[in-house]
Amino acid sequence: MTNLQNCLDSCSIYVGTYAKYNNGSLFGKWLNLADYSDYDELLEAMQELHEDEPDSEFMMLDYENCSFFERLGLIGESHISKEIYEIAEQINDSAMILKFLRLI
Repeated sequence: MTNLQNCLDSCSIYVGTYAKYNNGSLFGKWLNLADYSDYDELLEAMQELHEDEPDSEFMMLDYENCSFFERLGLIGESHISKEIYEIAEQINDSAMILKFLRLI
């Protein structure tokens, strides 16, 4: 597992499902986006977490230090975009990382 440094290091999401939430359960787990090398790896972790639901409809019950991505519309209660990892990689590879860190 590759660790994306800097702009994803402190970005975490608490992932539950709509079915559990609608049945009164907040069961889920905090996932740090930097722990996953790409969106597919993150999605796999979310599916493993909720493997008791064959067609899980994921719900981001909470997120921390993701305001930059939220403002871009890349993360919300019902979605997380694949583009987060692409944008994070571009930011990390550029000289913009210092400016980015001041924005979060």
